[in-house]
Amino acid sequence: MPNKHLSKATNLLFDIGMVIKGIDSVFEVIGGIILTMPTKLARYILVFSQHEAFRHHNALAGKLDRLAENVTMHPSIGQAIYLMIHGLAKVILIIAITRNKRWGYTGFIGVLSLFASIEVIRAISAHEVVTGIFGVFDMFVVVLIYKEYKMRFGLQSSLAESTPE
Repeated sequence: MPNKHLSKATNLLFDIGMVIKGIDSVFEVIGGIILTMPTKLARYILVFSQHEAFRHHNALAGKLDRLAENVTMHPSIGQAIYLMIHGLAKVILIIAITRNKRWGYTGFIGVLSLFASIEVIRAISAHEVVTGIFGVFDMFVVVLIYKEYKMRFGLQSSLAESTPE
């Protein structure tokens, strides 16, 4: 009986992980698109900083104004492309997983493993704690995807298909 409860918990964690990664992926694509338009982003930040809620908080409004300046001075098309490719790849693979496509599972394991490794390496080298947490979370999701893949398709059938006769 404990295995059945563990399986339900794993399935629930898998579903939650897919929802979180899906939302994250959409935000990455949107963020990448926004980064390709630094002057528009700066304008939105300035409008936001002029809002009634921030007028009484000079320090916060000033920080938002400096952020708007930095965005226009340091646009990074490389970061925008990275975010869009990363997010779009994950969106496509999550859609494939929701349609129970085998290639979606294996592709997502590969893509997420690659990007999680990059995040962990960047976190270690640049001492970025938040990036490290995201990388570890992505690795956890990879394990959940593997377990779900194994449950749905069976490990033996996929190995038998990949061996030449």
